[in-house]
Amino acid sequence: MTFIITLVALVIERFFHWSHLRHWRWFTKYQRWLLHTRISGWPSYLLLLVTILPPIIAVGVINLLLDNALYGVLKLIFGVIVLMYCLGPSNLWVQAYSCISELHKEDPRLAVERVRAAFGVTDVDNSQAFHQAFVRAIFLAANQRIFAVVFWFVVLGPVGAVLYRSIMLCTESPLGLAEIGTKILRILDWLPIRILAFIFALGGHFTRVATHFKRGLFTGVSNNNNLLVECGIASLDVVDGNKFPEDGSAERESIALLDRVFVMWLVILAVAVLIM
Repeated sequence: MTFIITLVALVIERFFHWSHLRHWRWFTKYQRWLLHTRISGWPSYLLLLVTILPPIIAVGVINLLLDNALYGVLKLIFGVIVLMYCLGPSNLWVQAYSCISELHKEDPRLAVERVRAAFGVTDVDNSQAFHQAFVRAIFLAANQRIFAVVFWFVVLGPVGAVLYRSIMLCTESPLGLAEIGTKILRILDWLPIRILAFIFALGGHFTRVATHFKRGLFTGVSNNNNLLVECGIASLDVVDGNKFPEDGSAERESIALLDRVFVMWLVILAVAVLIM
């Protein structure tokens, strides 16, 4: 069932644009409500637990209640809904292709603004820096928006997907949970990023990626993003050393690489399900 849910969710996310229906404003409102209660003065780790436990418990209870209901069909539908809801918040492919299309228009400032709004790319001094930052942002977004959510869904079920997304949202919490949220998020990212980096080697230049992968495999959580980006860039054909093409081809190849990577991830998951 986990494989089917993951397959359906990734296909929908890849080929359909429905992220405008996916929002977590209620979670932010809940945190703001907590801000005006007595528990707002509690230690940050306790406040974090109070923040993330209600949705996690609710999803866990519903998932248990749906066990064997209608031969598992309801549980499957619920799993797809939860996983789809926890991806994003915005569709990676839609935003990436929209930004890439802006690169071919006459006003480069519009492309920079679009990338800044979609991926948070800032401090771009020149064209090379812009393209490097854009490609870097695509790889980081692939993990935070999709792969890490799917990974924790596979490991812990719907509870895992909600756990990751709620911790991600706590990094921008009005309750001042950014520091502890970021620490926990890095821990949650440690294994998914290394799996994703390894699949980059399978989907791109194995030897080049393996060099970076071996060097960063057992490093700490502070090196997560660097490892992922280095392995992602090493797997691209169009990047010559540190020089990126300025026609958007590096960005397009990055998206194509992600398509191959997610297909490989589904194959790996299917094999794991058959073995188990």
